[in-house]
Amino acid sequence: MSADLVFDVEATTAGLRSCQDGILASGTRSKLPRDMISRLQIVVEELFSNTIKYGYGGECERPVRLRLRCAPPVELVYEDAAPPFDPTAWRENPTPRGGVGRKGIVLVLGLAESVRYERTGEGNRLTLRFLTPSTGAP
Repeated sequence: MSADLVFDVEATTAGLRSCQDGILASGTRSKLPRDMISRLQIVVEELFSNTIKYGYGGECERPVRLRLRCAPPVELVYEDAAPPFDPTAWRENPTPRGGVGRKGIVLVLGLAESVRYERTGEGNRLTLRFLTPSTGAP
């Protein structure tokens, strides 16, 4: 995937803020509709905050990697080095991560056209594709 935006940051509030600012700048530069930029920011905030809270147990120096392609189809690849967690399988396990609520997972899955999970040698990888509002293309 050729990316318009690539981040490799620490799992901190400052790292999240840096990603959010980058999404806004890259999306604006690529002329993405504002609602698409907002959708991407919401998804990243949910994934990032879950990585910090549940995957790593708090803010830390462990990595969060983000790649964003703004050309259709808009694609976001989110990676962390947390223990295995497949948010696409939440229906199969009614109490993911020890009973943690599923509202954020539902939100993330609902905002993306497609979501694919992979366990990599280094951690978790989630690839999300989004409909491009102007063309309706995935």
